Amino acid sequence: MDKRKFYVNIESREISELKAGNNDEFVIYGTPNDIIELRECFEDMEHADMGTFWRSHMPFKEYHRDEDNDAFDQCFLKAYKMLYELGDENAKQHIEQLPFYEEFNKIQ
Repeated sequence: MDKRKFYVNIESREISELKAGNNDEFVIYGTPNDIIELRECFEDMEHADMGTFWRSHMPFKEYHRDEDNDAFDQCFLKAYKMLYELGDENAKQHIEQLPFYEEFNKIQ
């Protein structure tokens, strides 16, 4: 399959073929299947994020013993790993500077 150019903003979880506003945090090149997988990863992040929101209202549940936080962290790392693998040279250079870059080898 042919790879197409996409603009990604990980904070807003936006993936678009059209550059608009601030959606060009990362430029990636991917197949439709790559983009589906990245969208699913963003959806998993959203789901885990909602779980962490509800956990925050339970003061008796500790952060480090929260499955939703662990799930969010895993999805977050997976999304950045995908952005690195699909990204242009600027995306790769930016991601290599992030403190969690070395954690990518632990992701399946």
